[in-house]
Amino acid sequence: MIIRPATIADADAIVSLGVESVSRDPLPVTIDRKAMRDTFLSLVGKPMHFAWVAEVDGQVVAGVVACTQPGFWFTRHQCSVLLFYSRVRGAGLPLLRRLADWVKGRPVIKLAVVELEPGIDPRILKAFKRLGFKRESTNLTYVREA
Repeated sequence: MIIRPATIADADAIVSLGVESVSRDPLPVTIDRKAMRDTFLSLVGKPMHFAWVAEVDGQVVAGVVACTQPGFWFTRHQCSVLLFYSRVRGAGLPLLRRLADWVKGRPVIKLAVVELEPGIDPRILKAFKRLGFKRESTNLTYVREA
């Protein structure tokens, strides 16, 4: 398995991972592959954002994409995880470690936020906590029905 920074050439694979991720417990919304691709392309290769993948036999099997922007209500920046998904057991944790190290290595980032979907494997929650993502908060979502 190879863990590496994502490149523009990974756009289709990232979109595929993203679609698979949001389809596991789907909301009644229309998936916008173009928006996913455009967002990924706006972030990849830029040092203020995070985009890494795991590949096996030349195929991307896991990815983490995060966007960093100035904080709305505090000084410095917030990092928001947009995608964390793995198709292969053992591919996600190295990416999470890389993300945590990246966040901790950038003093400008004061908050890093990840939303975990209902029914998440409890081992993923434990891994995030071990890596320093310890503050839990309640997340409520309004979804307009189709």
